[in-house]
Amino acid sequence: MIFEIAKESLLDGLTKAVPITEKKSALPILSHVLLNATDPELVLIATDLSVGLRMQYPCEIKEAGILAVPCRKLFEMVKELGTGTVHLSLGETGRLKIMSGKSVFELAAMDASDYPAWLSYEEVETAPLQSEKLVFMLDKTLFACSNDESRFNLNGVLFEQNEDRIKLVATDGHRLATIDEDLGMVIPSRKVVVAKKNLIELKRMLEGFKEEVRLGFEAKNLIVKTDRFMMTVRLTEGDYPDYRKVIPKPGARIVKTNHDQVIQTLRRAAVLTSERNKGITIDVRPGAMEITAVHPDLGIAQDVVDASYEGEAFSVIVNVNYLMDSLASINTEAVSFDFHDDGGPIVVNAEPAANYFNLVMPMRK
Repeated sequence: MIFEIAKESLLDGLTKAVPITEKKSALPILSHVLLNATDPELVLIATDLSVGLRMQYPCEIKEAGILAVPCRKLFEMVKELGTGTVHLSLGETGRLKIMSGKSVFELAAMDASDYPAWLSYEEVETAPLQSEKLVFMLDKTLFACSNDESRFNLNGVLFEQNEDRIKLVATDGHRLATIDEDLGMVIPSRKVVVAKKNLIELKRMLEGFKEEVRLGFEAKNLIVKTDRFMMTVRLTEGDYPDYRKVIPKPGARIVKTNHDQVIQTLRRAAVLTSERNKGITIDVRPGAMEITAVHPDLGIAQDVVDASYEGEAFSVIVNVNYLMDSLASINTEAVSFDFHDDGGPIVVNAEPAANYFNLVMPMRK
């Protein structure tokens, strides 16, 4: 194997591959990136067996070859090289030699035959969509996924076919977020679940990517394709809970207020919540929402936000972090809270209403 490639191209591929190869694994080969130099391009492959990434970069190949090298170390070496062309070759010792200018590195390599096989999934039907739309949908839902590894069916986002639209739903049992869009595609089984950690990798790849992508599903994977890379994201097995049971009908206690003002007020109140109890009290009365946090050892925080409400006064206790996460997913100037009786959920909506909303369960008084 002998080839030359622009430093910027090689560094771009390794930057994207490093997070995937650094997942904990009993298989040493998974900390490596596969370099496949086949005229007229270099193909980089990284996988942790849940997420797979295949990238293509133009290069000048003098002798074709394929091998696996430690991804993090190769990234650190290439990052420190000067600008220009990087010359890579496989020496007689089985090590990869990396040269640029007067700098020379040698890096131990592993046999490419030990690397997990890459499947092309060329037969999978895909539909085009703007990457920014998919990132937008993930931003509206990922925060509500469970972080409890034992609740594997809540550790991800539900992708559900709903006539011509695709709905994304995430919940951890204490809050829920959902959004639906017309993506012009079909989910073969009508619904699939994709793990949060895998979707974070997908979102990381697509952020800043302004071009169109192609999205599709096969039996075990979500497939994302572009002209420059292909990504496979393993689906989660198991049934997703019936989220519709916790979505209430619109109530009569709807409070409208300024988005930025209420989130700033919640941040101030959060300063005096304890690590173990993030509960705050929201007292609603005509024209205002009063927010109170009490720390048993440190003191009290109180603040008031102007609000549009004309009904009877009431109060609820809610986890301030959950409520701030909900508001952070909304990007309109105004926001509405739909409060329900008897411990029902607090529905948080953009104002005017959009194609997404989320809800937070109140805490017991």
